[in-house]
Amino acid sequence: METAERRNKIIIALCRRKFDTIPNLAAEFGVSERTIRRDIVALSLSHPIYTQCGKTGGGVYINPEYSIDRIYMESAEIGVLQKLKRLAEMNGSLLTQEELHILNGIVADYSKPESSRNRN
Repeated sequence: METAERRNKIIIALCRRKFDTIPNLAAEFGVSERTIRRDIVALSLSHPIYTQCGKTGGGVYINPEYSIDRIYMESAEIGVLQKLKRLAEMNGSLLTQEELHILNGIVADYSKPESSRNRN
């Protein structure tokens, strides 16, 4: 994976998770912690990323309201998924519990944070 591709994937991961650790990112992307640190420094020049030291709460953060193109679904798209979820909950045979759990995760991962929705 090239540097630009890795950095783009780091941004996407942080937009979804809002926080991660350097060791976890290094393992996920198959690079050294030093490489991740360099990536974070470079990315922080153009994205609202910051690091925090400490054993508890230490790691890489991104502004929780920050998003990049199409990380989040539009309200209508989320509405369709929520409707499917309600139908599945009413009709227990429509989706398995595991599929319903996956659907809940998709809705959570791709919904804008509440404070962002109120401003848009």
